[in-house]
Amino acid sequence: MERRTQTLVAGEYFLAVEGLALVRNVLSDQIAASPRASEIREITAHFDEFPHSLEIPLIEHDIEDGYTQWAPLYDRPNPAIDREQPIVHGMLAELNAGDALDAACGTGRHAAQLAALGHRVVGVDTTEAMLTIAREKVPMADFRRGRLEHLPLDDGSIDVVTCSLALTHVPDLAPVLREFARVLRPRGTAVLSDIHPFNTMTGGAVAGWPSDDITRGIPYVVNRTHQISDYISAFTGAGLSVVDCIEPLFSEAEASGVPAFALFPDATRQAFIGLPFLLIWRLRRN
Repeated sequence: MERRTQTLVAGEYFLAVEGLALVRNVLSDQIAASPRASEIREITAHFDEFPHSLEIPLIEHDIEDGYTQWAPLYDRPNPAIDREQPIVHGMLAELNAGDALDAACGTGRHAAQLAALGHRVVGVDTTEAMLTIAREKVPMADFRRGRLEHLPLDDGSIDVVTCSLALTHVPDLAPVLREFARVLRPRGTAVLSDIHPFNTMTGGAVAGWPSDDITRGIPYVVNRTHQISDYISAFTGAGLSVVDCIEPLFSEAEASGVPAFALFPDATRQAFIGLPFLLIWRLRRN
């Protein structure tokens, strides 16, 4: 069910993007910063005029309801998935086939890749609407409903775990990582991707499954911020060692998808390009 609705004033959002761009340039590149100051003055001077005056409801959903509504659209183009998937699939291609778990499997995109690589695949997710699509997409896999903190698998039964863009939703990483370590065999591999903490701290969220009218509201699911030190602490506590850590940055492709880009492309580029976007880990069970 919908949990909370607040109102976004478009002009405030534009000012936030301009401000981030200004902060990133004001001390290092006055030529780049000057247009941002000019646009900020222009926005504030016309704050009561369209489009700056547009008020858009932001509708917060809990995880189950949000992903249930998003499930039929989840496999549409998504900038986070577009950046994450080639890196994760490259890591998976280096592994020998065995028993694999796709945790928080969603519609089964990594489960499908694992199956194609010859793994015997179990997928686990809390959202039945996602699992329904996954079962149709990857009929050879075993999909089960369950939570990351209580995986429905035996101890030491898995050679590789994937978990993509889901840890940002859990309140505490430690019990989830302990579960991954529990089901992994010794020397087993975990490949985890997530939203970078810098991204979540600057408003990154699962947002905006398409609507025919933006004024009806933008639905979203909150992303929690886990600092890199939080991940390291959880890995260490679970007996998992870091093999790789990759931090894909915002590029032109991701910046062009930011809502402000249509009106303020230069500010949006300056605000986001080069900032951390995602966080991808390859781990090994000790």
